Amino acid sequence: MNEYPTFVSHLECSYTGKVYPADQLHGLSEAGKPLLVKYDLDALGKAISKDDLKSRLPEFWRYREFLPLRKSAN
Repeated sequence: MNEYPTFVSHLECSYTGKVYPADQLHGLSEAGKPLLVKYDLDALGKAISKDDLKSRLPEFWRYREFLPLRKSAN
């Protein structure tokens, strides 16, 4: 199983701001509200450029670093 780099730092309740781990499956927050994906933008900006994205095939996996997936089986 391959490991994919991801720059998702955590998930956050859109209503209360409560933090949830990105490595676990979640539906809604405890408050019944959607969870927002939060990123380590500094690390992401250093690791990937717009040109990197443009050079990839126009498919879902083009944006793999933006997905909260760490293993290829996910």
